[in-house]
Amino acid sequence: IRRQRQMCIRDRALVGEATYKAACGTCHASGLAGAPKLGDAEAWSKRIQKGNDVLIIHALEGFAGSEGYMPAKGGRADLSDEAVTNAVLFMVESQQ
Repeated sequence: IRRQRQMCIRDRALVGEATYKAACGTCHASGLAGAPKLGDAEAWSKRIQKGNDVLIIHALEGFAGSEGYMPAKGGRADLSDEAVTNAVLFMVESQQ
């Protein structure tokens, strides 16, 4: 079952790449507003330790902390919850 769940996450991450490129990359490619850059293992490791559920909630609802600011859905209210979730999974999977 765990292997099936991992495959599901990987499949969703592949779909999420398009959302990342269209929306999330604006901040996560440059580090704008403290966004962890894709490929910055150190910045992502602290966040990944919190778990996907926390990261997804922060992406959907927004987050402000000492390391940066994340507006709800990256400021893109037009994105579905599923699209944002898949983009988060893409970014997490890209770090592993």
